[in-house]
Amino acid sequence: MKPAAAALRAPVDSLLPLLERKRLIDGAWVVCLGVVLAAVSTTWFLHALEIDLVTVATCVFVYVVAHLASAAATDRLQSTAGLSLAIRVMLLAGVAFLACLWHLVGGLQNPLFLAAFTLPVIMSGMMMTGAQALLTALTSIIAVTGIATMESADLRWYLMQFHLSRLSQLAAVGSSFLPEVGGVDGSTLTPTYEFTLLVMFAAIQGTVAFLSRPLALVLVRVNSRLEVSGKLLSEVQGLFHAVLRAEPEPAVIMYADSGQLVQASDSFFKRMFVRPSDLIGRGLFDIVTFDDRERVIAGLKAPSGELPFCVYRVQNERRIANVSFHRTQHEGLQYLYVGFQEVTELYHLKSAFDAVDDALMVIEADSRLHYSNQAARALFGELHFGQEIASVPTLRSLLDAEADLRDEAEERYRVINDQPYDIHRLITQLPGETAPCTIVWLHSIAKERALFDQAVRDPLTGAYNRRYFNDALARHVGTHAAGRSLACAYFDLDNFKPINDQLGHAAGDAALMGFVKTVKGQLRAVDILARLGGDEFAVLFVNCDVDVAETAIGRIRALLTTEGWAFEGVNRPLGFSAGLAACRPDDTVASLLERTDKAVYVAKAAGKGRSATER
Repeated sequence: MKPAAAALRAPVDSLLPLLERKRLIDGAWVVCLGVVLAAVSTTWFLHALEIDLVTVATCVFVYVVAHLASAAATDRLQSTAGLSLAIRVMLLAGVAFLACLWHLVGGLQNPLFLAAFTLPVIMSGMMMTGAQALLTALTSIIAVTGIATMESADLRWYLMQFHLSRLSQLAAVGSSFLPEVGGVDGSTLTPTYEFTLLVMFAAIQGTVAFLSRPLALVLVRVNSRLEVSGKLLSEVQGLFHAVLRAEPEPAVIMYADSGQLVQASDSFFKRMFVRPSDLIGRGLFDIVTFDDRERVIAGLKAPSGELPFCVYRVQNERRIANVSFHRTQHEGLQYLYVGFQEVTELYHLKSAFDAVDDALMVIEADSRLHYSNQAARALFGELHFGQEIASVPTLRSLLDAEADLRDEAEERYRVINDQPYDIHRLITQLPGETAPCTIVWLHSIAKERALFDQAVRDPLTGAYNRRYFNDALARHVGTHAAGRSLACAYFDLDNFKPINDQLGHAAGDAALMGFVKTVKGQLRAVDILARLGGDEFAVLFVNCDVDVAETAIGRIRALLTTEGWAFEGVNRPLGFSAGLAACRPDDTVASLLERTDKAVYVAKAAGKGRSATER
């Protein structure tokens, strides 16, 4: 069964290149006659020759119609021998028509027209094999010589001198059938001129026939490519076609120099919505419309490589693919394999991750970066796949501070480049990976912190307000039961009302802000300073025993006494009364506040600028 199928395909495979050459010759003939008619019309328009342009144009039109009809008829031939004979006959018939056309446009008086006879010789040398070019040249020499002999009695006399009287008589008889044509006014052709013209024409035609052979080598290469394309299903199936059919992603094989497609994978036909017949005589860029065509053309000039995220369109549908390519050689011809890895969804996913404001990173178990989005690169600098985390100090210190993120501090965020971020981690195992990876994303909380500060801070001094202080106190009293020490202090400024009465409310505000500034300078980051109202403040000493708290209060009093607060360029001292209470194991929020308030009253009763402690 298989040999029979191969036998049926063999004639078709050999017929296709020959049919392709015939079509090229047919098209070239039509173009050639069009150029000749245009040149003749130009000489007629310039009155260089007195010719009947209507007759010439009619003859050309009739011949072109007849030639096209013959070409269409011979295209149906299924025999290579018959098709080859038809090509040769039509070539020689065209030469004969050119000889007749030469007579209509002046004959010997129009020697420039003879240049048109070189075109069929060149076509024969380039498109046909064997001695067709020489045969065409010889036919043109015989035809031109015959027409010239019919036109010139002097040339017929030369034939008589060479004892060719029968040919001379035939030429004389033929001359009676030639229509009369015009020529150049007042021109007289000498026998020497006519003979020299024919000799030069014969020499030029022979030379062109011989020089067309090197040009035929180009045709041989084209013919070999056509034969390879025709035999691809049988002879090259094991090399190219089997690989393409198994390729899940769209792929094509094309000639490396011309870009013409040879074959494509089944997935290419399905995803590009084309049929196998659509590939004939077309290139990759005729089938696939790339948005950045020049980039792809320049990239494919390399021996191999990959062009990431190439945007192309299929029936107005926008798609994105990584285009990989490499060159290969088979039977002396260079081919280019081009594959499409569809990444449309991945591209949109990457674009979505790059569009979010949160920095996102995927870190492997060996502390190497697997992925980072645009926000992460903007935050930490240039990042790339496989980069060691240790090479990015800011990121390394951030990941090493996991223990700090779990601390009981109130401000559970990290500051990077003067911006606060919430740090989130997710340890998971991705498909295909043997070790878990860590997904880290950082959410900027600058806006949230601003709103939070507006809700929990005193707008004048920046200290926390009463509501936040009560919530924090409730949380920390609970942690004290777990064994952590805690102390609570009240501050009541001395002589604050006289400051407002004598210096104005602006001075009072300055005194309050100066007090808060001084107190914050002597507290730790975990301690909580709050303004309870008016000139009353509270400090929650977290994880701190009462002795340390007393020392801190002493430092604050000393600074306010010596440096004080500044108003209108003058530093003024500021005193306060303070009550301190150590949190006991059995204390509640209410009992701790009551004991702290009691300590303040004890301090005030002892006089201004005093402190009292409830242990």
